[in-house]
Amino acid sequence: MSGVEDWAWKLREATDRVRTRYQHIGRKTGAPFLAVVYPPESERAVLREWRTLAATLEPEFSIRPVDVLDVTARVVDRFGVSAMVDAMSDPMPGSDPASELCSLWTNAVATEVREAVTRPDAGRPVVVLERMAALYPVSGPRAVMQTLWDGDHAALEGPAILLIPGVLVEARVYRFLGKSEEFMYRGDIL
Repeated sequence: MSGVEDWAWKLREATDRVRTRYQHIGRKTGAPFLAVVYPPESERAVLREWRTLAATLEPEFSIRPVDVLDVTARVVDRFGVSAMVDAMSDPMPGSDPASELCSLWTNAVATEVREAVTRPDAGRPVVVLERMAALYPVSGPRAVMQTLWDGDHAALEGPAILLIPGVLVEARVYRFLGKSEEFMYRGDIL
């Protein structure tokens, strides 16, 4: 399969799984996650195609997008760019600014996901995490999934679909943005 055919197939497969296996997504591993890994350079086309396919799931399913870039930008705005740059370039003794920023971002994304799930709407909820490249280099999709699972995972009433820019390396391993390998031990991966 060519690159376009590969990600297009994955998106069709994801919508088919939502339509036919909603309750079973990720259940073999205990977490309702479905990761769709696609080439980073195809993000615009992937998002456009995903939104078209996701619209076919309504009204039975309620697609609830979470824009990770928007969430991380709000965190940066809250603390200020210059304060964050200063903390990264000249950290306080014993502090780990990258780890702290990772925690801030993953918690903010998890909060946004939980709010999206609880928003009243017709149809069964499907949360979709988009523009995940915003997490790099301090975090990645695996950290977001772990934060969601470590928190009140019972609040995830339906599946969470993660659109991950990267390369599938093995059956359960992807290289986020082609740079850092992450093992997906919970959920399903395409």
